[in-house]
Amino acid sequence: MDFNLLQQLVDTPGVSGREERVRDLVHEQMTALGAQTTVDAMGSLIGHLPGKGPKVAMVAHMDEIGFLVSKIESQGFIRVMPVGGIDPRVFGAQKVMVHGRRDLPGMVGSVPPHLLKKAGGGENKEAVPIEESFIDLGLPAEEVAAQVRVGDPVTFATAGWQNEHAFFAKALDDRVGLWVMLTAARQARQIDADLFLIASTQEEYGLRGAGPAIFGVGPQIALALEGTVASDTPGLKLPPNTMTTAQGKGAEIRLTDRGMIADRPLADFLMGLADRAQIPYQVIVKNTGATDATAGQVTGPGVKVGTLSVPTRYLHAPVGMIRKSDAVHTVDWVRLFLEHASEFMA
Repeated sequence: MDFNLLQQLVDTPGVSGREERVRDLVHEQMTALGAQTTVDAMGSLIGHLPGKGPKVAMVAHMDEIGFLVSKIESQGFIRVMPVGGIDPRVFGAQKVMVHGRRDLPGMVGSVPPHLLKKAGGGENKEAVPIEESFIDLGLPAEEVAAQVRVGDPVTFATAGWQNEHAFFAKALDDRVGLWVMLTAARQARQIDADLFLIASTQEEYGLRGAGPAIFGVGPQIALALEGTVASDTPGLKLPPNTMTTAQGKGAEIRLTDRGMIADRPLADFLMGLADRAQIPYQVIVKNTGATDATAGQVTGPGVKVGTLSVPTRYLHAPVGMIRKSDAVHTVDWVRLFLEHASEFMA
């Protein structure tokens, strides 16, 4: 399967509230599918592929975690505020891109170990809070002042790469969901639904874009497509009542999370499709995390919702990783749903 589109998606910057570059790219893809597109007041892109069958919305968010410039020091150093959940331990010494009047590469300043001695003689090994960190562009202060403004977005400057089995990149949450949505719609032999493709905004800032977009569409079914936490790495200790979401075992179908209880008949229908096609998947019940399905479920009169997610290691870090097989199986599963959606409503 072609991962070139995923490469384009992850390499395109789009912090919450500043998704315009991603939206332009996704608009091109939706137009190529023949979709009629609109942009709502929140900036979400909605593509419509008219058809018979139930009114279905597939939702994947365009935004990624990142930062906004909050202060420019007189020496030219840049201070930022985080947008989305970012651990300060993964921020220090990273390469970043400041998207000012032009894109400016820089790095998060770090303190050499030679200077880390505390007054008492011990080494300071605590992560520097993001609010106390700074970005160094290596430019004269006057040029920084001319090129960068308060409010400009900042992203990690990690270029994606891949091998035969895995794909590494920033922003897999949720560019992999966008890729699944667009690829499944392209591959479906015949779409058995009145289909709306929603590329939502501001998910990482509180699930803000999906609710208005889903309300505007008014679907009977909404399926959120995500990159979810893969909890299969060494050293992680999960609660005894929590299943591990592992890579290499297919998509996660989520029955509950912090804000959603999936429509059980819809989940059973999706699992039945996968079982008949021998597509692997993982059934997960948990009380943490949330997706755009949470915002969509209680919009207007309510919507039948489900969530399918590609297990992703190192979420909300400068680089994450997915297994290609998991992504391909997720595309196959969503494609099957699009080809048989009316059977669920029969």
